[in-house]
Amino acid sequence: MIKFNKPMIGKKDLESVLYCMIKDDLSPGDYLKTFSSMLSKELNLINVAVFNTYFNSFESLFHLLGASPGDEIIIPSFARYGILYSIRKCRLKPVLIDLDEDSLLPSFDGIRKILNKNARCIIIPQMFGIPHDISRYHDFCLPVIEDIDGSIGSAVNGKPIGRFGTFVTMNFNDNAILTTGSGGLAASMDKRLGSLIRSLKDEISITDCLMNDFNASLGISQLTQLKKILDIRRKIGECYDEAVMASGCTLVGRDEGKELSYSSYVVKTETPLIDCMRSFKRYGIPVKRGVEKPLHSYLNLETRKYINTEEMYRKLIALPIYPTLTQEDIGNIVKGIRTIL
Repeated sequence: MIKFNKPMIGKKDLESVLYCMIKDDLSPGDYLKTFSSMLSKELNLINVAVFNTYFNSFESLFHLLGASPGDEIIIPSFARYGILYSIRKCRLKPVLIDLDEDSLLPSFDGIRKILNKNARCIIIPQMFGIPHDISRYHDFCLPVIEDIDGSIGSAVNGKPIGRFGTFVTMNFNDNAILTTGSGGLAASMDKRLGSLIRSLKDEISITDCLMNDFNASLGISQLTQLKKILDIRRKIGECYDEAVMASGCTLVGRDEGKELSYSSYVVKTETPLIDCMRSFKRYGIPVKRGVEKPLHSYLNLETRKYINTEEMYRKLIALPIYPTLTQEDIGNIVKGIRTIL
């Protein structure tokens, strides 16, 4: 059985980490500074803060936005649990929105209906390496946090994800294209974030929230190889796409002008998940849902208010896609898409 996901960590990554360890000082320092600078250039955003946890990224932005306990954070129910965890740990109130029909984006009308003076921001995930132009959500005159879900490298009509929101967050966990083992990012052109970053560096007592040089050294090596990693993922993704065209499943969010990064590979299918798992297992291939659970399930909210989210949750499945898959593995996944889905 192949793994569902496997970070691409090679000799160059190990060498980078080794050189860092030889310094005998792993606290936030030169490696973190270099990694932050490289990310700033890659994202084309001036202010970049790199934290030791994904949670710290959101905590810092909520603080910057002046959010107080009980204030509302608007987020689609079809999102990663880590975002919900961050909102609740900061004692803020998550306000969950259904998806638009057959879409990965939150309902625009749904946000309009619940909007009130207690809302502090809107979080919109750019999931699975499928980019979306989310510019219209700025119409609500609230800061938009664009969570790029570890999916660095995708673009819409030449504009990369990370340039649509007021602020950007990203995780560096094992499921991300760019991994440091753990960690998160907050980035923006907003000068307020620049001031926050300077305060973090000057305040010794809170530097523990910043990524240490050990993890940053791995990030530097990974970022140096990003183009190669994306090229491999796109070639695999294109093979899967061809198979989808000859199957009974469909692709979601694939409008013209999009360049995907294929951080995950998801398809919408009428085949029940249990049948998909059983059939793909014959080829030694694991299959998962697009998200483990919709966020309204964690909060025990009524499912009838999240019809489109529930449909996406039931029908969207994820297949393995990462650079170290063998040609045999890829061939079996292609065969499974055509015959099972």
